[in-house]
Amino acid sequence: MSLDELVHELAPRVLSYCHGLTRDRSLAEDATQDALVALVRRWRRGEPPRSPAAFVFAIARRRALRLAIRRRLLAPFEGVTDRQGEDTGKRIEERGEVLRALGALTRLASRDRRALLLIAVAELDYREAASVLGVSVAALKMRVHRARARLVAILDGGGDERAV
Repeated sequence: MSLDELVHELAPRVLSYCHGLTRDRSLAEDATQDALVALVRRWRRGEPPRSPAAFVFAIARRRALRLAIRRRLLAPFEGVTDRQGEDTGKRIEERGEVLRALGALTRLASRDRRALLLIAVAELDYREAASVLGVSVAALKMRVHRARARLVAILDGGGDERAV
């Protein structure tokens, strides 16, 4: 696979993952760009990583978390921009569902949340996601399974979550 094809394939997945981590589109875009630039630089030096996806997602994760922390320290939370031309009732209902899902996701332990985001949002395969998190594939599969079960329990009104 060429570098251009690889970047084209990874960019939307990395952006989705970073957005899931930061919940801020501009931070996610910055982290994604930084991670992809690091991949391009390394590739052009003649040292392509063994697993480009794991390389990019690991860098994106660190960068996204740093940017999110910096933003929280330096500026107050900015509201979400309103979408124009849509039915207000539908927007309120959609936003309620999204907020409910995000709330449930934030109640998961951070390691479970990261695993779930890498598999479900970033669409990494288990081997790549395990490499990003530094765990075995078997451990990651168990973590994702348990995270999904906890998320369902939280959404169903149960209290089967662990502290962050």
